[in-house]
Amino acid sequence: MARRATVIKATRKSAPNVLLLDAGNALWSRQQPAEETKGKVVIEAMKLLSYDAMALGDLDLQLGVEALSQRIAEAGFPVLSANLALAGSGKLLAKPYALLNVGGRKVGVIGLTWDKALVPPGLETQLKVLSADEALEKYVRELTGKTDIIVVLSTMGEQEDQRLSSLVSGIDLIAGGRTRVPQDQAWKNDETGTLIVQAGSQGEWLGRRSLHFDPTGVVTEHKDELIYLTEDFVDDPELKAFMERNKPLQ
Repeated sequence: MARRATVIKATRKSAPNVLLLDAGNALWSRQQPAEETKGKVVIEAMKLLSYDAMALGDLDLQLGVEALSQRIAEAGFPVLSANLALAGSGKLLAKPYALLNVGGRKVGVIGLTWDKALVPPGLETQLKVLSADEALEKYVRELTGKTDIIVVLSTMGEQEDQRLSSLVSGIDLIAGGRTRVPQDQAWKNDETGTLIVQAGSQGEWLGRRSLHFDPTGVVTEHKDELIYLTEDFVDDPELKAFMERNKPLQ
């Protein structure tokens, strides 16, 4: 996390318009102190790094409704899922999308939870994962009238992301957080123009994608970088101090 912070802060210094996004499954972990705090320490670290938005993944469901609701309230930035609902009312647990202003442009960011996920035992009466296809079509259509730049944070997996990029047009970028395979270059759907990238895995690497848009919101060029967070990167002092303060007792 401290090395990640170093790269993020350097990127913000070198580029005026940056979105920092997480594609999901960041909250739940068997590692301490994330497990003990039910993701609270993760949210606190992400707030220090000024994340712009994150998606809820299928692993995050194991935290349960109460803990997830608390993390969403604490975040101070959008925590998204367009297809994770409360089983009783059918109401979405989180916001389906966020509208962000970047460099004078409105960017719509949609969160998508893997819809083949099994709700953890004991939570079936609390949570329900709705159809990703239907949710994506609905909210891309809704955002088309509000912005011409659309990003999807998806935990559907690479093959499903590719299928969805053909099913629903109008998406500029899908950042996938399930397959977690190192990807130097974005995959492009030549029919719809949608770019697909894979998010980092357990902090081992960080993807940095530079997109250039024309006045209508069409991606005219893009640059892809995969940054392995090796010892070549020094620890950011702020995040290192935060991690030391939250280090589990032996």
